[in-house]
Amino acid sequence: MKRAIIFICVLTLIVLGSCQKVIDVDLNSEDPKFVIEGNIHEGDTTHYVLITRSLNFDESIAYPTVNNAIVTVVDNLGNVGTFTSIGNGKYALSSYPGVVGRTYTITVAVDGNTFSASSTLQTAVPLNDVFIQELYFGQDTFRTIIAERNDPAGEPNYYQFNLYVNGVREKGIYLQDDQFNDGNLTLQPLFGPDLLPGDTLRLDMFCIDKPVYSYFYQLSLNSSGQATPANPVSNFPSGCFGYFGARTFASKTIVVP
Repeated sequence: MKRAIIFICVLTLIVLGSCQKVIDVDLNSEDPKFVIEGNIHEGDTTHYVLITRSLNFDESIAYPTVNNAIVTVVDNLGNVGTFTSIGNGKYALSSYPGVVGRTYTITVAVDGNTFSASSTLQTAVPLNDVFIQELYFGQDTFRTIIAERNDPAGEPNYYQFNLYVNGVREKGIYLQDDQFNDGNLTLQPLFGPDLLPGDTLRLDMFCIDKPVYSYFYQLSLNSSGQATPANPVSNFPSGCFGYFGARTFASKTIVVP
């Protein structure tokens, strides 16, 4: 009963746009650029960066990978780490801890270009529970996913989710923020794929900083037709695409009733 009451109260606020589903979109046509995607995870000591080159929207070949970059990261305390190329555009860094509150700056040097971006590892928010909530619209029934958590008060929080159904990751990225529920028990629904009883659902939740949230939010506007299509603004400078994020991680797995 408690969950149902809170759920109804927040549902109206959610409709205002605090939850967005993000899907893959094609980049605008232009000269190929480097695409850098990397994360530092709280609690982990091994991290990865992927570097490719962009394609125009009318090209269907696989993204060309970049294996000759020099990739380093440093935190605000001066701890430096160097990534090693492991092939297929992927770079790995071991024995380097991700710590909440630290700001990490990544630098990528490749083919005479240097790109840098910074991200701060936000407060870790526990994922209390994951459950399914049914919504009824006329004769239709929708199963939504609820990521229950206690949002920290007095600070902006941004959340990113990955969904896996029966071991397969759903294409797309899901976002939420605490614009309307700062400091409250949060029961915002995620409108994801069609779920059937007996499906195994795994939900990964990441706490991210605002620049990374803004990057993916712009992708959501592109894909939903709410804005003139444009390449999302990265926390890297002009000359490359992608993002670099420091983030926390929590995960739960349930069977859909």
